[in-house]
Amino acid sequence: MRDFSYYCIMAGIYIHIPFCKSKCGYCGFYSLPSLKLKDRFLEALKAEIVARKNYLNGENVHTIYFGGGTPSLLTLEEIRELLHLINIHFPVAENAEITLEANPDSLSLEYLEGLHKIGINRLSIGIQSFFDNDLQYLSRKHDSNHARQCLNWAKQAGFENISIDLIYGLPTSNAEQWNRNLDLFFEYDLPHLSAYALTLEPNSILTKQIEQGKALPVNEEEAIRDYAILCHRAAENGYLHYEISNFCRRGMHSKHNASYWFGTPYLGIGPSAHSFDGASRQWNVASVEQYTAASRRCEEARRSNPEDSFPRLPRFARNDAKRVQEKELLFPEQIYNEYVMLRLRTHWGIDLKWLKREMGERFSTYCEEHAQPLIAQGRLSQTREFLYLTDEQMLFADGVAEELFS
Repeated sequence: MRDFSYYCIMAGIYIHIPFCKSKCGYCGFYSLPSLKLKDRFLEALKAEIVARKNYLNGENVHTIYFGGGTPSLLTLEEIRELLHLINIHFPVAENAEITLEANPDSLSLEYLEGLHKIGINRLSIGIQSFFDNDLQYLSRKHDSNHARQCLNWAKQAGFENISIDLIYGLPTSNAEQWNRNLDLFFEYDLPHLSAYALTLEPNSILTKQIEQGKALPVNEEEAIRDYAILCHRAAENGYLHYEISNFCRRGMHSKHNASYWFGTPYLGIGPSAHSFDGASRQWNVASVEQYTAASRRCEEARRSNPEDSFPRLPRFARNDAKRVQEKELLFPEQIYNEYVMLRLRTHWGIDLKWLKREMGERFSTYCEEHAQPLIAQGRLSQTREFLYLTDEQMLFADGVAEELFS
């Protein structure tokens, strides 16, 4: 039976670490394949943490998430200093979920033991595949043996809350190999899996290689096949499919990511990081150079007006059209559309009672009326006061959401 009860989701902080040893062919996230700006970046990052200490209005922080990029390229001392600074300026809950994304090629037993000692209590490891032909296609720097070794080390270091990433729909794989990837995941008895279809980002290296005939093209039918295998095997092994790309043992969902889907306020620190306060969205410039160049001006603005907890960051001298941070006030229609889009990605779906209570009868009635044709077509499901997508329907969540948009 489908469970529509909610988890308790609280405010969180996301920290973007924009450095990698090298750029993976498929990656569309902002990162630099170099560490030469790391020291300047860390100083700017610390300045932003202090400058935005009141953004969450004193609400307890229940999740901290180091994403990237490759956060595991930071030293233990650098991570410890950032956590210490956050604890000074934000009320961090005693049992906060603190996640660090890591690539296998940057992990060792000693490093993992150190992470555990300084307070990291959840790992998200970018395995992507346990097969070398897949890893080579994706331009990953680790091999399958090291991927397995990292999982053994993580458990040895004391980590229990471990998630891994796997990618399906790879032209170097087949149904048998994808099943074997899942076999290995289940054999390690990990509490969480993030599994993504290979998506070709417009400006990625892999996209250009495929266009030039230098890499195998992606087959959408094979991705659909792998997704069906994934959903079946996860359910068979007792994992809850709680978001399109995420599966967990009961109660082991990513609390941080769930805050995005439930519309909870969160603060994003670092270049390209996004923030949300319930009424507006902010995002930082996707450039380490511009981010670090502006940090001193941001600090000066904060010092000149200490009552302003979140100063308007100055324009860059070179390009007056760009700011360190952009801000967008959200209209009710935008809030409704984002709610529909995000909640249809989840196990819980759209709560019509919440819509009526929080946004008014106009939106709840509009949503119900536009949902009926989709339900009749078998593209959307309904129970009690919820509209949701089954595993099969989730593949087409974006199209369904568009038809419910205001």
